[in-house]
Amino acid sequence: MRNAVLATLLTVAGTTAVVASPAMALPFPNDNESITFIYYSDASKTVEVGMYSYGNCGEGFEYGVRTRYNTWYRTSCR
Repeated sequence: MRNAVLATLLTVAGTTAVVASPAMALPFPNDNESITFIYYSDASKTVEVGMYSYGNCGEGFEYGVRTRYNTWYRTSCR
């Protein structure tokens, strides 16, 4: 009886998968471009709580907090 219970538990544990939520891929900046993300407190996107910038237009920066509510844009520095 113990072996049957143990075998059942191992089978269930072996078939249980952990599924992660898909991560957002960061856009890649082209030459002479930078990418800027603006982060908001909620889905209404009215209160800015952070910003993150990276790329080829000067030095990247980050401040505030990152949230799942964001917008992003490309800036050309030609």
